[in-house]
This record gives sequence, structure tokens and C-alpha cells, in this order.
Amino acid sequence: MPTTIALVGAGRVGQTLGRALRRRGYPIGAVVTRHLSTARAATRFIGAGQARGSVGAEVARGDTILVATSDRAIAQAAHALAGLEADWRKKVVLHTSGALSSHELIPLEELGAAVGSLHPLYPFPRPLRQLPRGVVFGIEGDRRAAKVARALVLALGGHPLELSAEEKPLYHAAAALVAGHLMTLVDLGTRLLAHAGVPPARARAALMPLVRETLESYARWGPQAWTGPLRRGDAETLWHHLVGLKALPRHYREVYVALARAAVALYRTDRGQATKELRRLLEM
Repeated sequence: MPTTIALVGAGRVGQTLGRALRRRGYPIGAVVTRHLSTARAATRFIGAGQARGSVGAEVARGDTILVATSDRAIAQAAHALAGLEADWRKKVVLHTSGALSSHELIPLEELGAAVGSLHPLYPFPRPLRQLPRGVVFGIEGDRRAAKVARALVLALGGHPLELSAEEKPLYHAAAALVAGHLMTLVDLGTRLLAHAGVPPARARAALMPLVRETLESYARWGPQAWTGPLRRGDAETLWHHLVGLKALPRHYREVYVALARAAVALYRTDRGQATKELRRLLEM
């Protein structure tokens, strides 16, 4: 019989995982949030579970406890759980932070629990009614916790990516760079078009095919998909861009220059002799 899942914290990630695991046949036990009303809303979304407004004995009845709180609340949740009467040697506790390691759960590890982390490498702008198959999950922790985490990931149709505690900060920085900063980059591009006189909704729609094809090309060819004036070694076009950006708030030019410098450092231009001129312009 599948392990019973208890949830401590049921925001976007917790609700999504709870619902997905319930649909895969996992019994859902206690669902704890800071307010009983939000816990009840979470159980309705998940389709199962006992809503609770605080950590209590019901949580310890779960075989696997998912701590899906904010990062800053994980240690607090661990201390609250450690105060419960339970045979922790039979429990597995996993938190869902991407940046933090299982060290946040030391109070439970000291009581004999297997501890680890399980982080979906996927954006959650809202709770998802259906988690797509193929999502990568970063997993980390002791041997027993990692085994349970792998089983959960495979049950969800995902792919486990095993990490050490020391590797998690860079792993999560990569996720934040691609998910959070990519949106910022696209939004800045949209705003640049708006400064050029294009209505915002039309600007966003105009950029979407470019964004999608760029990502598809990178998926197929990696860095070889790099295109644009820097790849061509086109210093004149770069100069025109920089002149135009001077008329806008400073952060537009700062972002453009920072990314252009990174591109010139990482990739080879089609005209190697032009690289020095590109770098000179980017230092002005």
C-alpha cells in the first residue's frame, strides 16, 4: 500500500504535489497551514486530507511528511514536528525548498527520522490541477529519504536529479536565473517595444514567437543556437542599440550590457577579429 502523505504547508507547491500524489493513489493525511480556512481550501483542491491550523498529532500519523512551507519557515516547522510524540525512526521527512538542504531538518534527524529534500524544477504561478509528466525534481538527503523521494518522483512521472547538500545553492540559482530572470528579460523586451510605440499587449504577443523559437532552438542545438548582432560581430548595430538605450531609464542599458558581456565571454563570434571592438563598446 502506498505511503501516507502528510503536508505541512500547502501553498502552490504543496497543493500541486498533494493533488498529484492523491491522483497517483497516495493516501493524504493531515494538511497543515497557519490558518484553518486555508487548510480547508487546500484539502478541497487536493481532494483529500484532514485540514489543520497547527502542527499536531495527526501529522505524525503520516509515513512521509512533506514540508512545503516557505524557506524561512522550514526550520520552525522541523522544531514543531520534533515536539510531537512519534516514533520518528519510521518516518521520512522531505522539504520542498530548492535552495536549502536537508540540514534544515536536523531536529528530526536527531530523533531518527530519514530527512531529505524534493524540489520540482518547474514554475508554479498558481496551484496546478495537473502536474505535467517529465518534470525534473532535485532530490537530496540521506539514503532512505532519497529512496522515498525517488519513488515519489517516479510515481509523478518525473525525473529525479540527485544532488548533494553543497550543490543545492547553485542548482537553485540556475532555476531562478532561467525561470525568474527569463520572465524579467522578456518583460523588459516588451517594455522596450512599448517605448518604441508598440501597444503593450501587441508588444508581448509580437515577442512570443521569438521567445518560443529561441527556446526550441536552444533545446535542439544548445549554445550553437545563439544568433544576433553579437554573433555576427556587428559592432555598428551594437553601437546603435547602446545609443538608443541611453534615452531610457538606466536599468535597460545595464541589463543589455551585462548580458552582452556574458555572451561575448561565453560564445565565439563569426568574426573573431570583431570581438575586441564589441568588448570596447560594452565598456564605454
